[in-house]
Amino acid sequence: MGFRASMWRLTLATMLWLPVAGLGQQATGSGQQAQPAAPAPAGEAAEAPEETQPAQGAAPSTPLTGVEGFTQGSSGQVRNYILPSFQLFEMGDSNFKVGSGPQGFETESSLVGTLALQRGGKKDQLMLDYLGGGTFYTHHSNLDYTMHQLGVTASFHGRHWGLVLDDRGTYLPESPFGYAGFGWGGNLGLGLGGALGSNLSPLTPAFNPAQSLITGRGTQIMNTATAQVSYLASPRSTFTLAGSYGLLHFANRGSVDSRNALFMAGYNRTLTARDTIGLSYGYNTFQFGGVNASFATHFAQLSYGHRITGRVALSAGAGAQLSAFPARLAGSRTTSTSWVANGSLNYSASRNAFALSYSRYTTNGGGVFIGAETQYLFFTWSRQLTRNWSGNLGPAYSRNQNLPQTTARGRLYTYDSAYGTAGLSRALGRYTTMFFGYGLQTQRFQEQSCPTSGCRSSLLRHTVNVGFNWHPRQIMIE
Repeated sequence: MGFRASMWRLTLATMLWLPVAGLGQQATGSGQQAQPAAPAPAGEAAEAPEETQPAQGAAPSTPLTGVEGFTQGSSGQVRNYILPSFQLFEMGDSNFKVGSGPQGFETESSLVGTLALQRGGKKDQLMLDYLGGGTFYTHHSNLDYTMHQLGVTASFHGRHWGLVLDDRGTYLPESPFGYAGFGWGGNLGLGLGGALGSNLSPLTPAFNPAQSLITGRGTQIMNTATAQVSYLASPRSTFTLAGSYGLLHFANRGSVDSRNALFMAGYNRTLTARDTIGLSYGYNTFQFGGVNASFATHFAQLSYGHRITGRVALSAGAGAQLSAFPARLAGSRTTSTSWVANGSLNYSASRNAFALSYSRYTTNGGGVFIGAETQYLFFTWSRQLTRNWSGNLGPAYSRNQNLPQTTARGRLYTYDSAYGTAGLSRALGRYTTMFFGYGLQTQRFQEQSCPTSGCRSSLLRHTVNVGFNWHPRQIMIE
């Protein structure tokens, strides 16, 4: 069946469901179950009270120099639940091969399922998030694919010591940059189509495994495992020690596989109930498969954080970096200096939630470069428009430039990549939502010659989708 037939089926289903959904609506509220996303809750109309100690059963506030992003947090009791959801949607794609130059238009059908789990006690918390499904093309069945994403975070805290263990991996048919719902961007629940979004906290940019350029169609596997130990030396001072190991592997030839190991130590000092400063040092090593290349970076950073529990979280940090390259790779110049920075602003209220984030770090190069200086800027916003209608926006921009020590004669190549998403959803009862979405992906390569076969001189892609999301009531667990 073609795209039109599928759309008629969705329209007919809507006409049949609307009368029944209207009977099931509650007299108050949006008719849609609140998102379970722990890092960015929906917020409350009144400002949450400040607390120096978390509520019983709630996890302590994340350190400014920790592996988890600096968010608003929550002073409430941790809920124990399991929440599955399912989505069915149709999408039109103007560049289904994700390539440069003129492309054909194609339609596809997708079925996606998610599973979120949260379980917390007085001294421990476990959070799990899985998203997976399949996409089926109308005229190009040879391109059908499956996608999977799994993340697990376990945390333990005592009177003075804390431990965080985190592992996140994806199996995708293309880069997660702009591939809505994937990549652990910490995007306030603006997931694929009308999904509820991840319930995991976003990672600090230095640890974030997200790939920030578009590499075309081709299976890729990405995984990052992190561990952190924190020690509360006094009511105002906290030390952190963290490490991570990440990998990026491509099934297609011509792309550069990479592995990296990051170690970071930090000190946090609480100035007031809302203000914190932090000092951190990091050491990151990169290794690249198939090209016999490696290098390491050292960086030191000073950070500031401001948090109003449940409402606002602001953080900013900047510092210096020293990169060291082996002589066979860099020639006579084996070291270089640069700067690193990151900042974020998260806000949530009764009807609005948004996040703004910027980072600049040396990364693995996304399968195209042997390392890159990467700048990443993204913004997400969601709003409850009426009792039944809600909307969201999510633009992002990244700039990846190769390291001159890794190319002949120190030539520079740059990718400018951007995406934007816009969505509108309507609640059809308490557990069903119909959604409409638009997505844009664009990328520009600023050098005529290309260092690897994975380059795309330019790319433009438009997508539109319509579908349904269904989830039951949260399944409470002991």
